[in-house]
Amino acid sequence: MRLMVAAMVIATLSACSIVDPHRLTTRTTPAVVIPDTPVPIPNTNWKRDAIDFVWTTVNERYYDAKFHGVDWAAVRTKYEPQLLATTDDDAFWDLLDKMTGELKDSHTRVHSPKWVEQQRNRQSHGLGVGLAELDGALTVTSVHPQSDAWWGGVRAGMRVLSIDGQPAMTHYRRLLEASRETSTPWARKRGAVRQIVSGDVGTSVRMQFARTDDSTFEVSMKRRSFNTNIDFTHRVLPSGFGYIRFSGFVGNLTDDIVAQLRNMKDTPGMIIDLRGNGGGSAGMASTLIGQFLKEDYNGTTIQTRTGKPLRVFFVPVTKLKPVVKGSGAAAYDKPVVILTNESSASASEMFSMALKDAKRATLIGERTCGCLLAYMGLTDVPGGGQMAYSELGFINRDGSRIEGNGVQPDIEVRPTREDLMLGRDRALERAQAFLTEAAASRAAKVQP
Repeated sequence: MRLMVAAMVIATLSACSIVDPHRLTTRTTPAVVIPDTPVPIPNTNWKRDAIDFVWTTVNERYYDAKFHGVDWAAVRTKYEPQLLATTDDDAFWDLLDKMTGELKDSHTRVHSPKWVEQQRNRQSHGLGVGLAELDGALTVTSVHPQSDAWWGGVRAGMRVLSIDGQPAMTHYRRLLEASRETSTPWARKRGAVRQIVSGDVGTSVRMQFARTDDSTFEVSMKRRSFNTNIDFTHRVLPSGFGYIRFSGFVGNLTDDIVAQLRNMKDTPGMIIDLRGNGGGSAGMASTLIGQFLKEDYNGTTIQTRTGKPLRVFFVPVTKLKPVVKGSGAAAYDKPVVILTNESSASASEMFSMALKDAKRATLIGERTCGCLLAYMGLTDVPGGGQMAYSELGFINRDGSRIEGNGVQPDIEVRPTREDLMLGRDRALERAQAFLTEAAASRAAKVQP
């Protein structure tokens, strides 16, 4: 037994192409210390190594051998001279990420050493303000209570008139045009917003806002560090319906969510709020899908580069026709509503589509991100960054794909500036109205 264990450890550490052809056991987080100022670049050797590593990894391991129709060799020819000519660290990593964006794939991306350090510390650096284009205006959608914006009087529903002296929409559209490609046009908008709000701690932005009465004011806001812990909310609403919201599919939440579903099993309807849920663990999504199904479910085909499952030590770690295990009598069998928006991505889309396809849930809200591919872990990049590259594609039962399209809601409810200003959640209201009707219909059917 000891010899067997030793042999396995040696094989793992050596990343043998035979036992671990997909390098699943050697993906680690680099030990990088990020200073407060941009990292100086002493020479271009590491940059060449980083470019070669990213390009070659995609070239050899991307799930689609046709690269979504992109001439991947031409992409390198286009970007390499620009990358080598960059004069600061931030510009290099941003441009390297933009190179992978040519695939129009939100899951294939490059992260800078600064991002790596933020994620290790479960932090994000920014203004603490959510923005979106609504009714032709850049509009505040949320404000963190510890941000300068909040203490400067900024509230959801206000319009942004200018950013550092430039007309807000002009500035936003310029950033949108220059932002990296991703899975869908509506997902790309988040990249433009990210460029406005994110940045090094201590840097500042001055914005002019319009209140609900059209009076205006200016606020100078510094970027701060905010924690990025997963939010998890569960309760029985005053209407009597169960409500669960969580901001990411993180495996250690699975047991808590399942436990709350069991605690609320007697509620006449359930609302799963996945708005803003960026996804995460496909395994967790599969487990939660099964909590609403009595029978097993198979509605997805997985696509890989070779047409075969990924494997480690000759054992498949993925299945091309995965089966979701139903929960039998323990399944929650009352009506279910899933709330979605354009930021519902990846595993949230898998969850939503499966329950919609199985006719176990009604989707209310907005079309989802259209960002459903998968990678098996982050890979270290020379220079201290990391990259993700899509290794799995997903095909629905009818041959369609969520990637690039999103999941359409059964009932569309889009937010308005007026709703934001009033603090009104029209999608949640519609969900409860729908469940009230469904519960009444269900009760009528069981009457003698």
